[in-house]
Amino acid sequence: MKPRPDLLQRFLLHPAELDPCPPDWQAVFGRQAPLAVEIGFGGGEYMAWQAGRKLDTDFVGIELPPDCIVHGVPHLAEAALSNVRLIQGDARYLLRELFAPQSLSHVLMQFPMPWPKEKHAKHRVYSPHFAATLADVLAPDGCFELVTDQDWYANETAAILGADGRFETSAVEVNPERPFKTRYETKWLEEGRSIYRVTAKVVRFELAPRIFTDQPMDIFRLNSVPESDTAQALAGQKHRSDEFILEIKDVYQSASGWLIGVVVSDDAFAQRFHLEVVAKRDGRVLLKIGQVPRPYFTKGVRASIELVGRLLSGEPA
Repeated sequence: MKPRPDLLQRFLLHPAELDPCPPDWQAVFGRQAPLAVEIGFGGGEYMAWQAGRKLDTDFVGIELPPDCIVHGVPHLAEAALSNVRLIQGDARYLLRELFAPQSLSHVLMQFPMPWPKEKHAKHRVYSPHFAATLADVLAPDGCFELVTDQDWYANETAAILGADGRFETSAVEVNPERPFKTRYETKWLEEGRSIYRVTAKVVRFELAPRIFTDQPMDIFRLNSVPESDTAQALAGQKHRSDEFILEIKDVYQSASGWLIGVVVSDDAFAQRFHLEVVAKRDGRVLLKIGQVPRPYFTKGVRASIELVGRLLSGEPA
């Protein structure tokens, strides 16, 4: 399916470009209403059905693969929905960072990757990080709902969240009655596979630490436009601190100076963006964050400006 720029513009949000962060969702939707999130909405058909059924609720879908965004927007457009917005990115972090404490009425996750290997356990929905996020963002009457075709995944989620004093968790339901089924769910049931559902409510709110900041990013002032050898020598360098990792991927010369492609990882939240060296008409030479794509502001992003600036100035990192 080819991208539809008109539909992407209508439904796809770029929260890093919004001010403040987390966004004012009432301003985004133009009304005050309950707010729900679907993580990993896949083809988008369930979200379109649910949003059309609950017009008094606003929905935000978070999905990592860009193809899912492309496939999802036609379903939303066909249903003429105004109460849905989509975000592309890693929900493990964005769910906590883009929604205020106790602001969500419902968080739905359907058929996630179960991550069966123990070394990938941190990706599961009952991981300490994700559980802490749910205990923060769910409203007092809010609910987390997991639907999966893996019995062990459902049972472990129910057991671990149930033993966590912050949640009241349901018993695992087998083949629950669901008024709408995705095409994959229908196929699995026809093949004789079972579906499992777990729900959890927060009984003890707990604020979780965040890594995004609403403080403006600094600009590093250089004495002059770096020479080619100095700029090109940055490519491939990797710098690590206790709080973040900076990788300098590539360096390009631009009309106004240099364009430096970097990847910054705060914890495991990785962002790829550009730093720009710009020579101004008044003689100043500035190193600043590029606007396309604009990163979420984190400690690592802020620190990358100073670190790269010092490297370009010939100072130790």
